[in-house]
Amino acid sequence: MENSRHQDKDFDATRPPGGHVPEKYLTGTQLATSDGRGWKALRAERWRHAAGELGTVQGDETEVVVLVRGRLPVTRRGDGRLHNCYVIPGSVALCPAGAEDEMIQLQGEIRESVHLFLPTLAETALTEMNVDPDKVRLRYEGGFRDPLVEEIARAIRAEMLDPAPAGNMLVETLATALGVHLLQQHSNLTPASSSLPPARGALDAGRLQRVGDFIEANLGEDLTIGALANQACLSPFHFARAFKAATGVPPHRYLTARRLEKARSWIAEGKLPLADIAFRCGFSSQASFTKWFKRLVGATPGEYRAHAG
Repeated sequence: MENSRHQDKDFDATRPPGGHVPEKYLTGTQLATSDGRGWKALRAERWRHAAGELGTVQGDETEVVVLVRGRLPVTRRGDGRLHNCYVIPGSVALCPAGAEDEMIQLQGEIRESVHLFLPTLAETALTEMNVDPDKVRLRYEGGFRDPLVEEIARAIRAEMLDPAPAGNMLVETLATALGVHLLQQHSNLTPASSSLPPARGALDAGRLQRVGDFIEANLGEDLTIGALANQACLSPFHFARAFKAATGVPPHRYLTARRLEKARSWIAEGKLPLADIAFRCGFSSQASFTKWFKRLVGATPGEYRAHAG
């Protein structure tokens, strides 16, 4: 599962990995990108594509494309396989790292598609599934339906459109789940070799306490699933499941709730400026803090302080 960088003569070594512009998306217009969001587990882009033929590119990361708006015939050839399909919203295309999209012909307009680039599938294979990454090969596929892949893509799209307070942690969790799913369902692994270790159930009280204490001590930091999982001595994928089983909510929602609860306490005390509270509670800006505080609490921080006073 080695990543291989394509050798196009015009390749720009300064462009972030996974970017296929202008070599691949010759008919496309980029609507949005996750660049600058601090996402490390994956890179996401939203595109609109006019009818026509796309460029030939060998990607250096695994690319997953989910159609959001549009209905059209697509002819796709790569990795020695030819696909003729009619795609509709929810249709998925998968191009493994190192595989070459030899030809993609769009016989109509794609009004919007979500493109996810995964750089860490080898790490996922080793950490979560204990299989040799060098022996794993994802399948080159196009025009198929996979409800979980579609759900993950739409959740990441929603995060791009409306960033949440703990959105980076949410994306990290989704990227891990997507990687595990691709390896299990869209690779050469047999059911036996791709099975996950038995679920450990909910976090026990001791581990949950350690994780909770770590969160409380680092509310203002850009916490990751990996950092929380280390406190529980679990892999990120198993930690996310065990944490939700213990608390009833996924880690990113728990973190958001704790940040807001701490903010409410500091606002009520009336000692700290609202900008300082936003920073200490891990919000990217006071504007973001105000938006999410009002959305989840029902009042702006200023209104809440006035009422508490």
